[in-house]
Amino acid sequence: MEKYKRSPVKIIDTTLREGEQSPGVFFDHSLKKRIIQGLTGLGIDEIEIGVASEKHGDLGPLTEHIHREHPHQDFSLWCRCHKADISYAASLRPTCIALSIPASDLHLEKKLGKDREWAVRQLKHSIHQAHTEGISRVSVGLEDASRADSGFVRKLARVAEESGAFRLRLADTVGIATPVTIIRMLEALKGLKMELGVHCHNDFGMATANTITALDHGALWGDVTLLGLGERAGNSRLEEVIAFLSLQKKTETYTLQGLPELSRMVAGESGQEIEPTRPIIGKNIFSCETGIHLQGIMADPSTYEPYAPELVGASRKLLIGRMAGQRSIAATLARLGLPLPDESRLTRLTRQIRSLAAREERSLPDHEIRKLAIGP
Repeated sequence: MEKYKRSPVKIIDTTLREGEQSPGVFFDHSLKKRIIQGLTGLGIDEIEIGVASEKHGDLGPLTEHIHREHPHQDFSLWCRCHKADISYAASLRPTCIALSIPASDLHLEKKLGKDREWAVRQLKHSIHQAHTEGISRVSVGLEDASRADSGFVRKLARVAEESGAFRLRLADTVGIATPVTIIRMLEALKGLKMELGVHCHNDFGMATANTITALDHGALWGDVTLLGLGERAGNSRLEEVIAFLSLQKKTETYTLQGLPELSRMVAGESGQEIEPTRPIIGKNIFSCETGIHLQGIMADPSTYEPYAPELVGASRKLLIGRMAGQRSIAATLARLGLPLPDESRLTRLTRQIRSLAAREERSLPDHEIRKLAIGP
């Protein structure tokens, strides 16, 4: 298997854990293997394949599949700080175990009936148990970190680091963070030697922005899911995050070639609709009809396109409709092999095209433009 160039940042895909928590979404064993195959092909650094619990009967066969078919792919299991769950996780030999513990008083008290002292003790014991049972790489996730007391977050972080955890993931569990608050959360943890990561939810549409901001301000790891699948409004979208890293940050770790196909496959299997204007994978994101935009794109596509369509398996569609200008119409005539009319005729033709497009409430195909240009 080809080894990808290492990136200054790393991505954890949690479609098989967080994504499958979307209401009505279920991935059978065969589909999980196909998703893993696709994610491996993209160059994803770590795949979180599920929740460590004996209730999830397919985890054993799935981990064996990864060990056998994708021996170079790092994968992890999300795990509560429960003794039985940690032992079960250890038996499956993941690359790492992702322990999770609440950081906010709201979650500790209302959900678990516990306090901060319990959280500290439980975290210490759980990391120690994981190491004792042969898991060398232990990651710690602080649930609801964005609503937790910053001093307590730092205390849990120090406990995790002193206990031998290699990574700390900060969860914006209900999606209330902004890029500014994400930066503040990371700044509060300066001085730690652990690798930092974020797990951002999309309740206010900020998940991708928050993840990219975190990766720009000290976080090494960002969590994503295909199509942003996840609880409520979902999570950071894998397609947006890795495309931004690849196309804007020039990160060479990931390949986008199989992204559209993988996204469409997961959308179909999970009952999701990919809107025509969905960033990166929407079918209409390179369609253009506005006159001034058409003029610019015809002269140089970079005037109105942030990246070339073929980089994400898309194609450009330049549409002539009610907002088309004379220059774009003249260029269309040239493309169709038709002679360029004089200025007065071009002006009349432009009015005819605009009028017909407005009346029909659509753009015009080539044969209609040709018919108007040639005349009766």
